[in-house]
Amino acid sequence: MLTPGWAGDGTALHAGVIIRAWRRRIGITQEGLAQALSVTFSTVSRWENGHVKPSRLAWRALERLDARLGSSLLDGSDPV
Repeated sequence: MLTPGWAGDGTALHAGVIIRAWRRRIGITQEGLAQALSVTFSTVSRWENGHVKPSRLAWRALERLDARLGSSLLDGSDPV
């Protein structure tokens, strides 16, 4: 399972950087990602800006979307 670090300083920001880069790489807007995950636009924005980190449930939803698209959310890197 691909999971960003959940403990320590900066994990929300780090997860947000990963999500933003992945979203841009697949060519989807924040609004489009929000709709695909059944969350609000502001939730995606807050993730990407490092204000909050995605819940484990949200991260799993991101992984499922990633798998359906055949992309690579973490591109082989470990975000911890």
